[in-house]
Order: sequence, then structure tokens, then C-alpha cells
Amino acid sequence: MLKFLRGRKRARNAVLIVFIGLLTLSLVALFSASNGAKMFGGTAGSDTAIAKVGSYDVTVQDLKDALMNFGQQISQGQGRNAKQDLATLYSMYGTQVLDGLIRQKLILYQAEALNLGASDNEVQSRLRQMFNPWPGSDGYRLRLQQVGMTPVRFEDELRASIAQEHLRSYITAAVSVDPKEVEDDYSKNNTKYAVRWVDVNPDNLKDKVQVNDADLRAYFDSHRSDFKVNTEQRRASYIFIDQEKAGESIQISDDELKQNFNAENSLKQVRVSQIVINSAKDDSAVKKDANTPEPTAGVTKAEGIVKRAQGAEGKPAEDFAKLAREFSEDAKTKASGGDLGWINKDAKRETDDPLNRVFNMKKDEVSQPIKKGDKYYILKVTDRKIPTFAENRDELLKAARSRKGYSKAVEIATEAEQKLKETKNIEAVAAEINKKYGAQVASSKDSGFFAEGDPIAGITSPTELESAVFELQNTGDVGERVNLDKGFAIPQYVERRDAHDPDFDEAKTKVEAAYRVDKSKDLAAQRARDIAKAGSADEMKRIADSMGLKPDERSGLNGTESIGPLVSESERAPVYKLKAGEITREPIKTENGNYVVVFVTERKDADMGEPFQKERASIEQRMLDEKRNTFFSTYLAMTQKQMKEEGKIKVYDDTIEAAMGSAAGSAPVGQPGQPRLPAPSRRTRTGPNKR
Repeated sequence: MLKFLRGRKRARNAVLIVFIGLLTLSLVALFSASNGAKMFGGTAGSDTAIAKVGSYDVTVQDLKDALMNFGQQISQGQGRNAKQDLATLYSMYGTQVLDGLIRQKLILYQAEALNLGASDNEVQSRLRQMFNPWPGSDGYRLRLQQVGMTPVRFEDELRASIAQEHLRSYITAAVSVDPKEVEDDYSKNNTKYAVRWVDVNPDNLKDKVQVNDADLRAYFDSHRSDFKVNTEQRRASYIFIDQEKAGESIQISDDELKQNFNAENSLKQVRVSQIVINSAKDDSAVKKDANTPEPTAGVTKAEGIVKRAQGAEGKPAEDFAKLAREFSEDAKTKASGGDLGWINKDAKRETDDPLNRVFNMKKDEVSQPIKKGDKYYILKVTDRKIPTFAENRDELLKAARSRKGYSKAVEIATEAEQKLKETKNIEAVAAEINKKYGAQVASSKDSGFFAEGDPIAGITSPTELESAVFELQNTGDVGERVNLDKGFAIPQYVERRDAHDPDFDEAKTKVEAAYRVDKSKDLAAQRARDIAKAGSADEMKRIADSMGLKPDERSGLNGTESIGPLVSESERAPVYKLKAGEITREPIKTENGNYVVVFVTERKDADMGEPFQKERASIEQRMLDEKRNTFFSTYLAMTQKQMKEEGKIKVYDDTIEAAMGSAAGSAPVGQPGQPRLPAPSRRTRTGPNKR
């Protein structure tokens, strides 16, 4: 052909002209495919690359398929079947799905570079294993169609999965597990502990820090840079409308109060008797489920007493007081037939106190055994004081005014806002509101200077008032009403101050707050050290009680379970080195700054003999898999980072935006994710040895 053209110049020129023309058209078509969406308002083609990993492309179709698949999995996991559009899916999951696609192309790229890709024979062999017996070409296609797959896509993903297995095996071949690690893992999971601990939280001690001006000034002098005001500050005045006071201005008739009166709901006092049964310490039966009491000797005895007290199997109920004198193991109430006297509903009790249940019981009703700590409680309501309307009128009136106080406060605050915008005089408006609705419904307050985002003096919880003041343009401007705790505020912008170095008096409130935070940490550490001096669990409890701290305890723990605030393995490590009867002499500092002291009351070490030998191989394999997974993930992350820096991984944001619409602009790319495994080839297949 070349010899022919060399001898025929005119023919050669004609062919070249045609070739150049075709090449030009091809370039135009290619350019249009990737950029036409932006130029002419179309969409990127399915085979258009949105990212490139070495020689591999991630296409628009790859992203669409992965998004739909990912969205479907999420919907099924949430019990929903509704399909979402691609733009919505991309805005929600595009970040992780795209990075997952890039990660999978990276695996294919690395596998090919190391000659570790999956061969056709391996794919066919794996298919024969998965579809055994082989259902035939039509059956194969039908099976895939039922799960929304095509043979091409399924076999591509299978090929990529095999390549990942090869690469993982190659990269992690040198990873091993030390025999000591296996022993430690078994010991950690099978050694059982019973512990008592005290959690000392510095936040609870801030009010106990002793403060004086001399210490605060010294702290201010040594931390001046911490209190520098770096931004604009503003001061505002505001009218506060008290919701409770607004409610007091509402007149409510007795007839209306009676409509809301229910004697049963207002019950405040019941008379109770009890029978207490101790739960034996050596009871070791396992619970049947979360709602079934442990079938121990203690609960068995308690259940038998309940049957006698209630009457069962056709027998009449026995006298509760007689049963209490015979069986109760509570020395204080046994002689009196278990009588506890009148119990008040409003008295302070722990949330798990059995007595909390008696206010929902009828007269002469006997409860089932209620477990608390190492005891079972059987309760009987022997009498109830049913309240009258007259006895509850004041409480009913207070509750009714509280319910209606919010709406009334909204009404008054709206009126105050209108008047303040007209007059710009806070004092006059507050006085006018109080004259109309009653004294102290409205009050005038000053915020002091504060920066945007800072709390306002005198207001304990975060509010919208701070931002409302900074939205105002000019001094004297009045803002809209905003919600405060127990009321509403209408702000007026009063004064502005630029960034500056404050003196001690100006910064005193912040200085004291910072000083208390710092010193509370020292106080918590010292208290924890004092508790850690205890020689026994009981002494530890006595010391904690004297500090107003409540010890907690748990039994049956192993090395993988949390101990109260000790949630990480590193935090718990000192505990599992202790023998029974030992305490953490050095308090454990948690990640959030608390100090924890732990006393091991019981310890039963794992049997490292035959039981361990039976599990040794499976433990070693599990740990090996965990190490390999971690090592492989780290390898992929480092390789991906390096390829990005070298320009071997590229993401075409414009093409993504064209393909996904405006939603693409709202989802950043390049974050970790785990979607499906796409592969580069697109050969048509119909199963093993069928091409």
C-alpha cells in the first residue's frame, strides 16, 4: 500500500486530505462528548471518564450504577423501597461512592502492574463454584437479572474481586501473629472480673474551687493573651418578658380547673409494706432474656412468697404481714410485718428504687419480685390517700397558668416589640407593660459587652439573642423577639467596641470561669489520688461517699468490655493487671479528662490449658485476618496518596457536574467509601466457557 502511494502523488494527497478530515471530525466528536454538556446544555455520555487511575477510567456509567446500587442498599437497610434520583443520591453519597470507585480501579491498576490480575480461567472456575450446578446460559442470565445485574457487570466485578484477593495476599504475605499475642487475646476475653470504681469528673467540681481576687489577678497576669478581645464587641439592652409572671396574670375559673382534675393522677401518698429477700452471692444462673429474672435461689424463694401473698392454684391469699414476719430479711421492718408507713411521691429516690412503682398499684395489690442490687423486694399497697379538688386547687392553678403562660408571654412580647420599635425607650415600654399586665412581667436588662458567639452575662443557656444583636445595623436599632429560657427578649443595640486588650475588671467573669476549669482538674486529680489510697472496696466507698461521689460496680466483665467511662483498651489496661483485692494506685485519666479509680473485688483467670488449645488456631487466624486487613488498607491509602501527588489519579469535576447536574457541586470528592467493585473490561459473556 505504501509503495502504491509513493508512486501516485495525487492519490496520496487525496487520501491524506480524507484522513485529516476524518481525524478532525473524530476530535470534534471526542471534544463534544466530554465538554458538550457544559457548552450546549447536554449531559456527559455514559462512557465519558469522570476520573482516571493510571490507565483505568472511572466512567459516568460506573458512577451511576454504583450510586443506584449504594442507594438501594441504604434504602433496604432502612426498610424502604423507594428509589431516589441520581442527583439526590450524589448529593448524599457521591463523596464515598466516587472514592470507592477510584479505590477499586487503584487495586486493578496495582494488580496489573504486579502481574496479579485474574485470568479468564480463574473467573470461569469461580463462576462454576458460585453456580453449582450450572443453570445454563438462560438460567444464568435470569438469576443475574433478578438481582439487577448483567453478565458483563457481574463478571467484571468478579474479576476485580479476584484481583483484589491476589493483591492482598501478595502485599500481606509477610504479616504474622506472635504466639504471645494469641495467648493475651484469649486471656483478655476469658478472664472474668468484678470491679468497683469511682469516676471523678472535674466539671462537677468547678463550683467547689475556692476563688479570691488575688488568685484571679495572678491568673489573669499569667494568661493575658488568653483574654485578648480579637473581634468586635457589642452591648445591648433588652426587655425580658417572664413567661411565669405572664401566666400569673391569667384568670382561670374553678370550673376549668376541675376539668383537668384527676384524683388518681394527683395521688401523692400510699402506705406500703415490704418483704425483702437476699439474693445469694453464689447464684450463677444465666438470664433467659432481658425481661426474665435470674432463676436463682433468691428469686425462686421470692416468687413462692408472692404466690402465697396473692393466692394461687385456688388457694386464698395469705396475710402479708405474717409472711413478712416469717420470711423478710430486712431487720428494720420484719417485726412490724413489713410496714414502711406512708410513702410520699415527691420524696427524692433513685430512679431504680422499687418504691417508685407503688404509685401505679391499687390498694391491696402485691407486686412481683423487684430486684435491686443483691436483694429482691415484694411490695404491697395497704392504703392510699385519694386527694380532693380543694387539696389540689393551688397545684392545678399553677399547672394551668404554666400551660397558658407561653401563649400569653408571646402575646405580651409581640406588643412590647411593637412599642419598643416605635419609642426606642426600653424603660418606658417595660413600665407600660407592667402597668397593664402586672408588676415584673417585663424587666429591663443589660447584656454587657460580648463578642459574636459569646454567652451573655446572666443567661445560662445558649440563645438566639447573641446573633440577633449582631444582625442589627445601627446603634438604637431594635430586633425581633427571641426565645430565652422561661421567657422572651426584645433586644436593642446600644454600643460597639473594637478589638482590644481588656483590663482585669472587664475580663473578670471570663478569668474566673477559666480559673475554675483549670483548678477543678487539679482538685479532681487530688480527690482521685485520695480515693486510690483505700485498702479495701468498702473503704473506697466510704471515702467516695464523704466526697459526695457515688461508686459503681459490675461483675462478669472480660477484657473487651467497658468499665464505666473507661471505654478504650488502653484506658482499661491498668485494671487487668490487678489481682483480686488490688486498686489502681495511680488514677486513670480518661480521654475526656475524668479521673477513674478501680478496685478489683474478684478475678478468675482464663484456663490456658485445654480450652485455650482448642481455640488457639481460630484465634490466630482471626488476628491474622485483622492484621492483614489493616496492613492492606494502609497500603492502599498510602498508594492512593502517592499516585494523586504524582498526577496518576485525576478527577474531572466539570464532567461530574455535567453528568450529575447541580447536585455534583454540593458533594466534595476524595473521601473514603466502600461501594461495589467495577472493572475496566466490557466483554460480553454468558457464563463458563460460553463466549
